[in-house]
Amino acid sequence: MSEESDDHVQTSGNPPDKPQTGRARTLRGRPWVGIRFDCCGVYTRVYRNPEGTAYIGRCPRCLRTVRLRVGRQGTDARFFVAE
Repeated sequence: MSEESDDHVQTSGNPPDKPQTGRARTLRGRPWVGIRFDCCGVYTRVYRNPEGTAYIGRCPRCLRTVRLRVGRQGTDARFFVAE
């Protein structure tokens, strides 16, 4: 999936059950999608930006950026592969 991808995502995340602190607290309840980065063979969650317009994240190893724009039609998919 490239940074210029026209993929559209609309979904909601599942908040953690236990109380969180620090960064985990700020992400609690924020919608997310799962991304598997083929570049490094790793998986991570990518959270929706505060404006609600896109899911933006980076590969935890090589820092490659992925951006999924939020569209009106949306999708039920929760997991994606960045090739």
